[in-house]
Amino acid sequence: MATSSVPPLSRGFQLQNYTIARLLSAGGFSIVYLAHDENDYPVAIKEYLPNSLELRREGDVLVQVTSENNSAMFRHGLKCFFEEGKTLARIHHPNIVRVINFFRANETVYMVMEYERGRTLQKEIQLRRDQEGVSENLIRHVFFQVLNGLREVHLHKLLHLDIKPANIYIRKNMTPLLLDFGSARQALSGEHSRLASMYTPGFAAPEQTHHQDPLGPWTDIYGIGASMYACIAGRPPPSAEHREK
Repeated sequence: MATSSVPPLSRGFQLQNYTIARLLSAGGFSIVYLAHDENDYPVAIKEYLPNSLELRREGDVLVQVTSENNSAMFRHGLKCFFEEGKTLARIHHPNIVRVINFFRANETVYMVMEYERGRTLQKEIQLRRDQEGVSENLIRHVFFQVLNGLREVHLHKLLHLDIKPANIYIRKNMTPLLLDFGSARQALSGEHSRLASMYTPGFAAPEQTHHQDPLGPWTDIYGIGASMYACIAGRPPPSAEHREK
């Protein structure tokens, strides 16, 4: 699990009609919680929280931008995150994370998603590393369905921009689910180049590291290829910069 320097919302916190149960993951851009609605239905809630731009003190719930200089960057990322949530809410595909609600609260934005049980493809790779590796049948099964879902995403004029085994979730019934879209992260780092780059070396296409080259569906296809490589080799491919050299 990635770490965040910003304290998460506490267990039992009431966020509209959702009650926070526990922290699921945290990173430099967002925090994800397990929560339950008023009918005790489990959901995953992602909170927009780039910790390089904003601050929430221990015991507080409101998100505050650390400085006036960061205010424009924060608002730009907030807008992209909100638009991403709106687009994902219109996509109904069995292999794409289902967004069921999104709203503003505590001076930030929250994206509510269906909670799924299973494990990531990254975990699958780790478990099979000392054995025969990920089987060809599983690779074909997973990526055939992920590519079908990705086609639907691209038809809605949305890019994922962070495809990697850690963002491909394998449900209990072995069907894959594409998680954690990085469009808003990429827009934030691309719009304001002084921010730390928000991509994963090895899985990011060359145009994500250069910033001057256009992004497109081909950028996601690079992530698919890199993820398939990781399944076969048991490790990520070299970074795009290293491969270019």
